[in-house]
Formats: sequence, structure tokens, C-alpha cells
Amino acid sequence: MSKTDLRTDMRVEQPRLGRVGMIALITMCNAIAPLSTDMYMPALPDMAEFFHTSDAVMNITLVGFFLFFAIGMLIFGPVSDRCGRRPVMLTGVSVYILSSICCGLSMSVYFLIAARILQALGAGCMVSVSTAIVKDQFTGQTQGSVLAVAQAFSVLGPVIAPLLGAQIYRFFSWRADFFMQALITAAVLILALLMREPLPAEERLDTGVLRSFTRLGKVLSNRVFRSFLLGIIMIQIPMMAYISSSSYIYENQFGLTSTGYSLYFSATALASILGPVIYLRLRGFNRFSVAQGIYASCLVFGTLMLLFGHRAPAFFAACFAPTMMTSAVSRPFATAILLNLQRNDTGSAASLTNFSFTLSGTVGMLLITSIWQDYILGLGILTVAAGIAGTATILFLRGRLGKNALDDVRSVN
Repeated sequence: MSKTDLRTDMRVEQPRLGRVGMIALITMCNAIAPLSTDMYMPALPDMAEFFHTSDAVMNITLVGFFLFFAIGMLIFGPVSDRCGRRPVMLTGVSVYILSSICCGLSMSVYFLIAARILQALGAGCMVSVSTAIVKDQFTGQTQGSVLAVAQAFSVLGPVIAPLLGAQIYRFFSWRADFFMQALITAAVLILALLMREPLPAEERLDTGVLRSFTRLGKVLSNRVFRSFLLGIIMIQIPMMAYISSSSYIYENQFGLTSTGYSLYFSATALASILGPVIYLRLRGFNRFSVAQGIYASCLVFGTLMLLFGHRAPAFFAACFAPTMMTSAVSRPFATAILLNLQRNDTGSAASLTNFSFTLSGTVGMLLITSIWQDYILGLGILTVAAGIAGTATILFLRGRLGKNALDDVRSVN
């Protein structure tokens, strides 16, 4: 494939998509997870009544999605290192569209859960492959900028999705939310069809598809990669706990309507838009110090949530919004570091990064619904605990690796 000149910061020419089209594709793929969850969350309490099931069983449609979303990210990144990004991306998008339609046609909660699992695998494929494409396609600091732009637009998903989902549910039904997900993803399919393969044949793994999974172990053998990944993922625990419990908090504990819930959820999600902007401002700072700041924020606002979160929905939302923002900082911040800790095996590195973020978030979703009946209390405890554990881990790694380890390290493989 021909290369572009350095002025464009593009490794591979994309005559049909160009820079804007590639960023749009990456952004839409990264917005799939919030669209898949937040769009139908305003309807969750009523869906539990429709299926004559409990909140706990209904919550499996969320927890199961994120668990298999993580598995999908772990599987398809290494496969794309062997088979190329484009065919794997097209497979994931097609699976997602078909399974979204099946979700909308569900007549039982267990069929819905099964369809959500397939939907999650397709979404995981799109996210892991699109993350790997960032390094395949863009050079230098442009990589970080593209990740920040993608994050900035993808966090609009949690802002727009519940508002859109609530109105679709109000005028049609919860089934229409899933049909809308399929329709939106059809646009991703068109962009993926127009994309030229960004991973040249000479840069692909020459092993079999099954053996490509052994590269996950190779990536994990990088001590700096492994250590930093462990230290940065803990913020996802309270973040995803909030996503899985928010509709019950606003609608059941505070007595809001589904529209009222969607407005509060969107308001807290709106804080996430500041995350990528802050990340771009912090790129010149010591990276361990940035990570410490992320977890200090969790400690402060988690404590405020415990003290004031029960007073009113506005107090609760104001206490959790900063955690949404710092979580949005952590994703492009961590992803840019982790991808560039690997010279090769970019798909495997992207898979492990996204898998770890999602798996830790799934733990939060399980904890909030299985331990606490008072979800606000549980969220406050999880946020403070994540702040303490994250701060301790980052300080330990900083002392063990050296305060400039992440700033000075070169790609290792």
C-alpha cells in the first residue's frame, strides 16, 4: 500500500474515507458500548415487568453484555493481527446488526440475554479492531489526538442515548430502541466497506489464527505494560456500577419518571465530554502524577456522595459527575500509553487494554446489585474504595518502576 507524506500523519492512504472518514469510523465503533446500554436503560424497570422477572435477572442483560463485550475484545484483536483489520471489522459489525434485530424481536428475557451476548461479541470486535487501527493508521502525537477526539464524540453516546431511548420508548416501545441500534450501526458497516485495509500483509502475524492468541501472553510479559494496566483500570469499577444501577436510583429511590432519569443521566454523562479535553492538556505532565490525580478525585467525590448523595437527585448527580469526567480522562490517557509500549502485536495490546477496562467495570456491575440494596451507599463505597486502591497501586508502581518510567519508556516487544 502506498504511504502518505508525513504532513498528513497518515500511514496508509484512505482515498474513499480520508482522515475525517477514518476518525468517524473509529469514533462510531467506540460509541457502540454506550449506545448498546444507555439507549434502553430508561425502559429497564418496565421491561422487568413486561418479562415478569426481577431486577436482578433483568440486570443480566447489562452484566452479560459487558462480560461478553470484554471477551469479544480479547478474541478479535489477535485475530485481526493475523487476518487483517477490515475482514474482522466487517464480521463484527454484521454480527452486531443481526443480534440487535434479534434483541428487538425477543419474546422472553432469556432470548434477550442470548441475543445481547451475540450483540456484545460484535461490539467487542468493533472496539478492539478500531483501537488497533489508530496505531496502524496514524503516527506520532496524532495517535493521542485521534483517541481524544474519538473519546470526546463517543462520550456523547451516554448523553444522547438515554434521551433518545426514552423518547423512542415513550412513543413506540423498548423494542424500537434495539432496532435503532441496528440502524445506527448500519452506518458503521458502510464506512467499514469503504475502508482500505490499514494493516499491510507484511506486518501481519504469520502464525495460524489459534496461535495468534499466544501473543496475548507476549504482551503481558511486558512488565511495564502489565503493571500500569493493573494500576489504571480500577476507576471503571464505580463507573460501570453507576451505569447498571442508575435507572433504579433515579426512578425507584428518587421517584423520577423515565424521562426525568434520562435527563439526569445525560447531565452526568455530559461531564465526560471534558475528559478528552483535559487529557490533551495533561499530556505533558508526569504520567504517574496524572494517574494519582484521577484517583484523588475518586476519594474526594466518593466521600461527598456518601455524605450528601441521598439528599436529592441533583446532589447525587453532582457528586458522581466528576467520576464520569475522570473516567473519560483515563481511557485515552491509558490507551495511548499502553499501545505504544508495544512495537508489534497492536491488536493484542488493544484487546488486553479494552478487555481489562471492561472486565473491571463488570465487577462493579456485579458488586452493586449483589451486595447493596441502597445503591447510592454502594456507589459511594465503591468510589472511595477505588480511589484508595488505585492510589496505593499507582504509588507502589511509581516507587518500583521509577517516577519517570512511563515518560521515558520506549516501545518494547
